[in-house]
Amino acid sequence: MDTAYDIILEKIPPGTRLRTPDRRSGKPFVMKSIDLEGVVVGTSRGGKVRIGLFTFDAAVKYLGDFNARGDNWMPVKDEGLQMMLNSENDRVRASSYVIGILGAAGILDVDGERPNRVRLSGTA
Repeated sequence: MDTAYDIILEKIPPGTRLRTPDRRSGKPFVMKSIDLEGVVVGTSRGGKVRIGLFTFDAAVKYLGDFNARGDNWMPVKDEGLQMMLNSENDRVRASSYVIGILGAAGILDVDGERPNRVRLSGTA
């Protein structure tokens, strides 16, 4: 079984332009580099954020543990989800990028209307 990170490596090449989840105020970002330890995204303000590979798998596990699939959605602002993602990524806030990347890889369904929410896709 492929991990979430394996799927990201397969489906999203460096240079891919993506958006954070909110349909109205989402910000563009770019997958600057992808390696065996994680990804580096370029932010809309010109900065860079490193996201460790385990952060993606932890997000999928968390959503699965809380049964966020089918008709069950989880708010993006869920405090537990936010805290887990920040702690998995060495306390660097990157949840919007993680969700955007997992959505682009087809692992998550992302509802960009307010309140933003996510669930595991039917293929995850």
